[in-house]
Amino acid sequence: MLIVLLTGLSQILMIVVAIIVFVILAAISCLILYKYLKDSNTFVIKASSDRNRNVLDFTEALGNEQKKAKEDSERFSKLLVLDEDNSLKNVGFLNDKFTLKEFCDEFRNFCATADKEKPLYYSIEDIRAFVSNLATSKIMILQGMSGTGKTSIALAFQKFIGNVLEPIPIQPMWKERSDVIGYFNEFTKKFNETDLLVELYKSNLNDKIYIIVLDEVNIARIEYYFAEFLSLLEYPNEEQKTLEVTNDVWEKDPLILKDKEHPGRLPIGDNVYFLGTANNDESTFAISDKVYDRAMILNLNQTAEEFTSDKAPKRYQISNAQFIELYKGAISNFSSTEEAKKLDKWIEEINQIIIDSFDIGFGNRMISQMKKYVPVYISCGGSFEEAFDDFISKKILRKLEGKDFLRLKDEVKVFINRINNTFGEKSLPKCINYVSKFMIVG
Repeated sequence: MLIVLLTGLSQILMIVVAIIVFVILAAISCLILYKYLKDSNTFVIKASSDRNRNVLDFTEALGNEQKKAKEDSERFSKLLVLDEDNSLKNVGFLNDKFTLKEFCDEFRNFCATADKEKPLYYSIEDIRAFVSNLATSKIMILQGMSGTGKTSIALAFQKFIGNVLEPIPIQPMWKERSDVIGYFNEFTKKFNETDLLVELYKSNLNDKIYIIVLDEVNIARIEYYFAEFLSLLEYPNEEQKTLEVTNDVWEKDPLILKDKEHPGRLPIGDNVYFLGTANNDESTFAISDKVYDRAMILNLNQTAEEFTSDKAPKRYQISNAQFIELYKGAISNFSSTEEAKKLDKWIEEINQIIIDSFDIGFGNRMISQMKKYVPVYISCGGSFEEAFDDFISKKILRKLEGKDFLRLKDEVKVFINRINNTFGEKSLPKCINYVSKFMIVG
């Protein structure tokens, strides 16, 4: 019995010892595991901290590198040269007093006599229309048959006012603003400065008249590549007429682009005029109404008769402010005349006749242009009827292009009769000649 009891106690004691050993081993294992996890977590946190610090260091280094690049780089090499050109800022202008009529007469004579080997002959009506167009809109379309002097008259005017610029040939693949003013090359870290951008920058350095000739303006879609300019030139507030060249400013950028009020932007001043030459053939695009409505038009469909002149060619190097003063004076003087009332009456009557005859009309933009064009044309030496007739034929009746000729036959007859009855027989010959081509005999 005693032996059995001792044997049982011995077994219980062994079990207790085993449990104690197990608990001790478990506790040791837990301590080891805790220390391992604690050390691992410390390593992860440290590694993460080191990695974040490295990222911050890299970002800061990159930022410093970019900042240094902006401070050291000259990405506008052509424009920076202009900042140093004092001849662009110190320009002398003609101080003689003259009228718009004298200005037009001298310009016509200049075209015919300045280059004796290649004289240019234009009718006085075309010269008056050219100058009146400049006073009416910042955009002009010179169109007509090849060889009638579209580009030549623009280049001659540049010489006449003493500011010769190279024509800008439009490329068939042009589609967007970067084709016109250039773009920043990320690889070279240089700005691709176009000829147009350079001339626009120059125009901010003085008050010369800048006639920018866009040669073959419709060989690409002008409403695509020139869209931003079409909008900018419509803004009534000069402060709004700024073109974004870059969205940031670098330390060594040209002075005008670092202007605090318009950083990265280039103002388009009142002294900038765009003249586009257009050929209408199978190799070109049709110019949209959006462009035609904003632009003035000069149709050169035939060469003018030659004439002789004993007068020596005279240049008129005038400032844009002088030119504006001339044409604004003409508009102001006209506003208090009986012809101003007559113009209001004729505008109302012609609008109703065109609506009744062709179901087309014109709005405030056309009226505003007409009230500039007619007074200036008269001051250039033309008559009221000539100015009115010229504007309506090339700006309003142009909207008939593309209409069905057969459907217009009867409407044209009614239109001509109402024109003659309302304004007088043969008072608007250009309008009558223009619509007469729609009359088909048969």
